[in-house]
Amino acid sequence: MNDYKISVLVTFYNQEMYVDKALTSIFDQKTDFDFKVIVGDDGSTDGTVGRIKKWMEKYPEIELNVRDHNDGCTIGGFRASRNRLDLLKRVDTKYFIFLDGDDYFSDENKFQIQYDIMEKDENRDCIVCAHNINALYNNGEIKPYTSLNIPEGKYGKREYWANYYFHTDTMLFRSKLIKKLDFNLLENNYNDNMITFTAIQFGKIYYLPQYMAVYNQTGDGIWTTGNQIINNIRNMFLYDICNVVAPNMKKETNIRFFDTWKNLYALRKEIDPNMKNYSAFLSEADGKGFKYSEFWLKYDKISVFSKLSILKDAAYIVICGYSFKIKRKLKKLISG
Repeated sequence: MNDYKISVLVTFYNQEMYVDKALTSIFDQKTDFDFKVIVGDDGSTDGTVGRIKKWMEKYPEIELNVRDHNDGCTIGGFRASRNRLDLLKRVDTKYFIFLDGDDYFSDENKFQIQYDIMEKDENRDCIVCAHNINALYNNGEIKPYTSLNIPEGKYGKREYWANYYFHTDTMLFRSKLIKKLDFNLLENNYNDNMITFTAIQFGKIYYLPQYMAVYNQTGDGIWTTGNQIINNIRNMFLYDICNVVAPNMKKETNIRFFDTWKNLYALRKEIDPNMKNYSAFLSEADGKGFKYSEFWLKYDKISVFSKLSILKDAAYIVICGYSFKIKRKLKKLISG
């Protein structure tokens, strides 16, 4: 019986052409320990599942979970979140890694490097290890997607949340955080920033400057396909969740979502109840008690008094956002 150390959680939906690249980048990893691969397919209608099963002929230990795509949920971002959470429930290893099906790992030593970092006694306070990532564009060009000019080492949750971004494909997580997650709250929003935010409530991030993964910037992802209004409403869902998960980090969350508030204020008169998925978004906001998301979705119907009450909160967010940007500019001027 294998003593697996890492679960690699790979999510697919209609990505047949990317299966080989993604899985090759996993099974090419050179480690002195065993890892397992758990694949979640969101009911693909192309040949994705068939391609995965071809891999299972060679690697029968691959675990495959195929979701029913006709379960009533039609929003891509919500479905992707549920697919990830389904895979988390299957993790029984010390660590886990996420990989979106159209992305891939570019360093065959990635797993070993991150595992060794997290196994050190002095890093027991770290819940996740992350690194930089490159992006692959439609023209075939590969260039840095994140390029942080910060030293290798540990970063606390407040410093990270107010200042930095690491792509989830780059992260090795301690699995002990899974049992502490509120699966109901996160059901439809466990994507990208929210994955990281929930993790850092339980420890620090160890940052490595290496580039060991590639993000496929195809333009058909959850965020790149949405219009401005939808994307900012999704971000406001995250804002609401952050304030539930960590109300003591409100200042850093305000800094993180400052632009979302600005954008929604600018777009407030364009939020149309007839737009695609409006009812589903409103149901999510109302059902989960997402106060600020519901405010923006109902902006035209809300009384002036209610608007003033919410916009008082917005004034504090503006102060947080602008003061942070001024401090950052001053810091650059002084250091430069």
